[in-house]
Amino acid sequence: MEDMQAPSYLIKIGNRFYAQVRVPSDIAESYGRKQHKKSLKTNDHDTAVDRLHSAGVEIKAEFAKHRASLLRQKQEPAPVPAPTPQSFADLGRQYGREIAERELTIRADLYEEAVARPKEFWRGAAQKFSEPDQFTYFDKLMADGDLDRVVGYIIRKRSEDRIADLKRMIDTGDMGEVLALAEERQPGLDRKAHVALALTLARAEIAALQNSLSGDLEGHRTAPAQTSASASIPVSTTPALPPVSLDALFDKWKAETKPSASTLSTWRGIIKSLKAAFPEKADDASSLTPEDMIKWKDDLVESGKAAKTINDSYFACVRTIFGYGVNNRLVTANPGIGVKTARGRKASKTRFGYTNAGAARLLELARKETKPTLRWLPWLAAQTGSRISEVAQLWGSFVKEEDGIPYLDIKRAPDGGSIKETFSERTVPLHPQLIADGFLDFVKSKGDGPLFYGKSSGDPEKKHASKGVSTRLAAWIRENGFTDKRIDPNHGLRHWFKTHADDVGIQDRMADRLQGHATKTDAGGYYNPELSTMLTALKKIKLPPVSAGGDELDKASGG
Repeated sequence: MEDMQAPSYLIKIGNRFYAQVRVPSDIAESYGRKQHKKSLKTNDHDTAVDRLHSAGVEIKAEFAKHRASLLRQKQEPAPVPAPTPQSFADLGRQYGREIAERELTIRADLYEEAVARPKEFWRGAAQKFSEPDQFTYFDKLMADGDLDRVVGYIIRKRSEDRIADLKRMIDTGDMGEVLALAEERQPGLDRKAHVALALTLARAEIAALQNSLSGDLEGHRTAPAQTSASASIPVSTTPALPPVSLDALFDKWKAETKPSASTLSTWRGIIKSLKAAFPEKADDASSLTPEDMIKWKDDLVESGKAAKTINDSYFACVRTIFGYGVNNRLVTANPGIGVKTARGRKASKTRFGYTNAGAARLLELARKETKPTLRWLPWLAAQTGSRISEVAQLWGSFVKEEDGIPYLDIKRAPDGGSIKETFSERTVPLHPQLIADGFLDFVKSKGDGPLFYGKSSGDPEKKHASKGVSTRLAAWIRENGFTDKRIDPNHGLRHWFKTHADDVGIQDRMADRLQGHATKTDAGGYYNPELSTMLTALKKIKLPPVSAGGDELDKASGG
């Protein structure tokens, strides 16, 4: 079985950038090298990063092709008679089936990549589109947030390009690539037969790709009955796989990928839903069909699930888990590919932050609370622009002082907490207003441990205790009249901070540093201001931003 494949790595040789991927252990010896390098055809770092993920998918396809070649070589071939048109046709059909299988794997890989890293995926894919109309259309798909259509568009583009390339080879006679393939499939042919087989294989690949564009990948996956004339031609077949249950498939994926506790919790529930829908198939994941997936999708729609939830959560889970299964020879196919529900158009998907008046009202409400989570978390989020999940996992030992400046050391809680990105770990001075309100006294009373929760299990497969704190805070904010669905009750403070920082003249790179945002340039990554400089910037943020009270606040609060 293929071991867990390492991600693509960016390296530089001379003045050119390359993607480098470790060769899987099961083919490393025959592959002849431990690392596969692919030129990214650029000496510009940003362009190389954009192209890195797409190159990784292409390298993985090369590994799959090599593995298929090894499987063919392991078979004991019967004596091969003189080639006939029928035997060439059989070889062409077999090659078409292999192309169809490869396309399924590539589609699963692309979708996983899009779900895991949408921004990097988009930038890398966009490099392939040179025509303005193509770029504009693809940009629109990304703006709509429909990953099914995005990945479908990329697959169509790469398939159409490959078909055009194969037709060019046939038209011009520049057939070196397919001649080499023909020699690998049927060595020892004379020149005329060699060319004839190469043409057959090229046309078979064109047909398989055209079928994939029309949505008929399955048509190539069932081997036709062999005639007596072709019975002596060795044709590779995929042995039947032993049954694997949905739970076992999920557990194997979990063990290798080590997803976040939040993803585990959500996706475990999705697998439970799938098992409940088809209990008779729960012990054999391969028995699930695309028709089953369509029925399940229809049932989810009928139950009131939103199209975005069905497409981007339920079927993202199914495609990822089954894609892993196909890649690791656990299941024969990915039944979730191509299944989606139509999205209804909404007036606006834009998320807003609180207005100054809304933020002030929320902070004044919090100031009246005695429960620590309600009293301090909104203020900490407002003074740092942090995600609530970051400050909810603060420990007393994370509140420190340097050169007379108290500050927060924002990082993962040692009992299994998580931070969204590596660059989100940072130090941020405490705003003078929090100190004046007694936050340091509160910290002293709690000691070095967690400030806003009792204890967490420490189990990486369970949600951290701070997640519940964040959820309860959001509910409290909604209960106090902040009901505008366009404003996330917790994250709205992060939006407010970004806008207010610009209003009071804080530079973007300073605001990004305070909030733990990704920098917009490579140079931004070197920006590491002193605590005193950050404190000077923070003092420009007035807390609360306006005085609370009056009808105007209620109208402007976002509630």
